[in-house]
Amino acid sequence: MKVTMASYVEDLIWKRKWFVLRRKSPRGQPRLEYYLTEKACSEGRHRTSISLEDLTSVSHAHSRTHNHSFLLVGMEIKLFLSADTEKESLEWIQLIKELVLPEPKLYPSVQAGDIYGLHEVNVIPTEDSDRLELTGNYLMTVRKEYLCLHSAKTGERVLEWELDHLPRFRLQRLSHLQDLDKVLTFQAGRGCKTGEGHFQFLTQRGREILDCVKLQTQKLANMRQPLPHERHRRPSIDSVPCTRSSENETVDSLTSNSFS
Repeated sequence: MKVTMASYVEDLIWKRKWFVLRRKSPRGQPRLEYYLTEKACSEGRHRTSISLEDLTSVSHAHSRTHNHSFLLVGMEIKLFLSADTEKESLEWIQLIKELVLPEPKLYPSVQAGDIYGLHEVNVIPTEDSDRLELTGNYLMTVRKEYLCLHSAKTGERVLEWELDHLPRFRLQRLSHLQDLDKVLTFQAGRGCKTGEGHFQFLTQRGREILDCVKLQTQKLANMRQPLPHERHRRPSIDSVPCTRSSENETVDSLTSNSFS
């Protein structure tokens, strides 16, 4: 499959090259072919190949000079690339994931307990994800009271956010790849173990994740509502009226208004 977008490869300096991504086929292993000029790329001449057979991850990366860079890591390679736009960078990442990386494995440690879905996500760097050293690919699950991240390699739980303290969710569409990819954005409140923060993930399962979070958050809200025979019961001397905190109020707005 040809990818005609121009990218850069980082050695000691950034150099402009043209790339073609080849999937695994009877004719060869998955690989990147690069050319020194656009003409050579269109004619298929004077190419150099980089094997992606042992590729283990592809993720966004940081560069002081290139804002749309991403990183390919394998047993024998560590390759920095940068597209011209954020959209192109996301396209590269998703194409490489789809054509080269294997499907995520299912782990007993992830499947145990009451969970809703098992979704592959890719971290889009933010100040808070950097603070927590989140990078690359993860598996995301929704449990009874938590949104959880698991290692894509081992299935071990890496982080969790309390559903009660996630006041805002947003799903941003991307106008490429038949709109398969979406950016999942959420805000963590002070009550989360990670502290307040802003997090973004690239995923094809954004709608499923939002639906799971919405469903489980509504269940939690329903569990806290008093029974009909208790709603009009006068408080006793020993009872204390329960007032909702602002954190819980944001949960109500989350379940009814904040899903797009």
